[in-house]
Amino acid sequence: MRERPRYTPPEPPPYRRPWSLAGLLDHGFAFVTVTFAGWLVSVLLEWSGIAFGWWSLPGAGHSEHLLRTELDWLNQDFATPAAAARLIDWAYWGAEMLYRWSGLEGVVRWVVADRPASWHGLELLRAALRAFGDYLLAATYITQLTGARLGIVLLAVPAFATMGVMGAVDGLVRRDLRRFGGGQESSFLYHHLKTAVRPLFSVPVFLYLISPWSVHPTWVFAPFALLFGYVVQRMLGKFKKYL
Repeated sequence: MRERPRYTPPEPPPYRRPWSLAGLLDHGFAFVTVTFAGWLVSVLLEWSGIAFGWWSLPGAGHSEHLLRTELDWLNQDFATPAAAARLIDWAYWGAEMLYRWSGLEGVVRWVVADRPASWHGLELLRAALRAFGDYLLAATYITQLTGARLGIVLLAVPAFATMGVMGAVDGLVRRDLRRFGGGQESSFLYHHLKTAVRPLFSVPVFLYLISPWSVHPTWVFAPFALLFGYVVQRMLGKFKKYL
């Protein structure tokens, strides 16, 4: 008789650490990508509004009014002076840093300089940029606005962290109750909820950055923070009972 092949159990998947340098770099790269995409879409929306006359103010007036209104509005919205000062400092710091790092500060200074360029082609480029000065100025204001909003985004991170901790505690308690009570687990629901964690933070950031109107950050981030805590609670509640 032919011997039956012995059954060999499959090898367990390699252990993956919940936090690793590659994972942190991946999250950081995703945040930079969302920021760049939000800035680019916001600039294109502003340029489209100038070209098609969507804004009530001509030229770069809409973007300038949007930047000044949002900074002043944030200063008046907070009743506590310390909180308002901290928020405005973060907003101005973000606007200044992004304006410098993007290179727009050097481009604007080069365009408005009176010294002639060393090459004729550069002089033609400068003349073209001066002809489309409203678009360049609008991009400058939008860049500063994006930096200011990034400062607000950093201040919104504790809200997501708080909701995440509350959801994690409640979800782990539900997991223990299910384990001791003999309840069933759902790896399908766990893995699908896990994929929704990152978009719950990146989507509101993207929507906030591209908004062509002054929007209170509470209306943007509060619903997503609550949904983030709920998803974490459901995800850990359905986590496997035995590790």
